[in-house]
Amino acid sequence: MLLKLETERLYLQPFNKEDSFRVQKLANNEEVASILGLPHPYLLEYAEAWIDTQPELLKEGVEYPLAIVSKNTNELIGTITIRVDKNNSKGELGYWIGRDFWGNGFATEAVKRMVNFGFNELKLNKIWASAISRNKASIMVLEKAGLKKEGTLRQNRLLLNNFEDVDVYGLLKVEFK
Repeated sequence: MLLKLETERLYLQPFNKEDSFRVQKLANNEEVASILGLPHPYLLEYAEAWIDTQPELLKEGVEYPLAIVSKNTNELIGTITIRVDKNNSKGELGYWIGRDFWGNGFATEAVKRMVNFGFNELKLNKIWASAISRNKASIMVLEKAGLKKEGTLRQNRLLLNNFEDVDVYGLLKVEFK
C-alpha cells in the first residue's frame, strides 16, 4: 500500500528495512523506554522484527504504523500508528517521538494528521488513545488534537515494576471539525 501523509513539517510514511537502525537509536533512550515500556537497552533486532510485521498489517488494513519524518532534514524522528477495530469502527492511536525532538510540536502535528486520516479516509466513528497519567506532554498532545478525557484506568499498566494510572482520551466523528 502506497501511503504517504503530509503535514506542514512532516511526512508520515511506511517504514522500510533501513529505518531499523534509526528506530533502534531513537528507542534506545531510558526516558522513552520508561514511558512506553520498551526494553532497555533497545536492540537492533527488536526494531527489525517490528518493521518486518508492518507490511502485512498495512495490507490487511488493521494497523497503519508510520514513520514520522522531518521534511526539513529527511530524518526519522518518531512513529505513529492507528490500530483499527473494524467491528466497532474505531481506531486506537499510538505514537512516540525521539527524546531529542520533544517540545517542538511534532507529535501534535502528526496526531492531528492521523486523526484526519482516521475519520476522512478510514471512515472511523471514533478515535481513542491512552497515555500514562504522569506523561503530561502526551496528554497535552491529545488535548491539542481535540481528544477529550474519558477517564482514568487506575494502576492499569505495570511499567518498571510500578503500577501506573492510564488516562483514556477519545474523539467521535460527530465532534471532529
